[in-house]
Amino acid sequence: MQNPAAIAVRARKTRMANNIVSYAFLLPWLAFLVVFTLYPLVYGLVMSLFNVTYRVNVFVGLANFTELLGDAMFWNAIAATLNMCAIIIPGTVVLSLWIAWTIHARSRTLKSSAKFIFYLTSVVSQVALAIAWKFMFNPAYGLSATITQALGVPRLDWLGSSSLAIPLVSALVMTFAISQPIILFASALDGIPRDFYEVAQLEGATQGQQFWKVTLPLIRPTMTFVLVTATIGNLQVFVVPYLMTGGGPNYRTTTMLYMIYRNAFEFGRYGYAAAMGIILFAIIGLLVCLQYRLVNTSEQY
Repeated sequence: MQNPAAIAVRARKTRMANNIVSYAFLLPWLAFLVVFTLYPLVYGLVMSLFNVTYRVNVFVGLANFTELLGDAMFWNAIAATLNMCAIIIPGTVVLSLWIAWTIHARSRTLKSSAKFIFYLTSVVSQVALAIAWKFMFNPAYGLSATITQALGVPRLDWLGSSSLAIPLVSALVMTFAISQPIILFASALDGIPRDFYEVAQLEGATQGQQFWKVTLPLIRPTMTFVLVTATIGNLQVFVVPYLMTGGGPNYRTTTMLYMIYRNAFEFGRYGYAAAMGIILFAIIGLLVCLQYRLVNTSEQY
């Protein structure tokens, strides 16, 4: 009979060898995480405490953050970002869920074709879409001007209007923001057993009641994931307002990330831009935590 102590030592060595192999496979990803995520985050935090420009690199403590509190342009950027997110995030969740629910009951071929078509919007370049939309909504020679002229309606300066610029930019962002949520919601809906709906029908539940009482609770984890990722992504909107409006009109579409870009690469105020990045990171973290606590629950179905 083998010695129990020897067996325990052998088992411990086997587990250690398995762990070493596992960590060896994880090492490339961990290295990527450290080099391209953790290091820039820590470096940005340190840089925010300095006055870093093309000429100087002086420690100023919290002076950059204090200056941000009195910067009207910074608060304007926060308002512009939140205004866009107030349109994009609910619109993305509701529209993608409605599309996924619509195609859910269709044939397998139609469902697969619809998923493929909607997924195409995620692989199209945002730069190409922004340039195309800017041309379409040009008040002088764009497609919108041609249509309004044919209808006898006064031409609208879509990108030069303070009331129209944010909805237009938000609509463009939503065209490629809904692609991944559609696929996720469609997969979640396919994973719901038909037994739940059959029981609900036997109880006399209508289609609306089935959706609210059966579908939504069962896809809550997917809903949480879509909401969180949409918040993280859309609080960092940059390409579309940069190319379509240049932050205008009257800085109405100057988002936080756009302002960070301008301060860093146009004005050369790297420390000040780093402080903005830290605040943006804090805002994203706060909103994501609130969403997770409000939407996600510990209920199991």
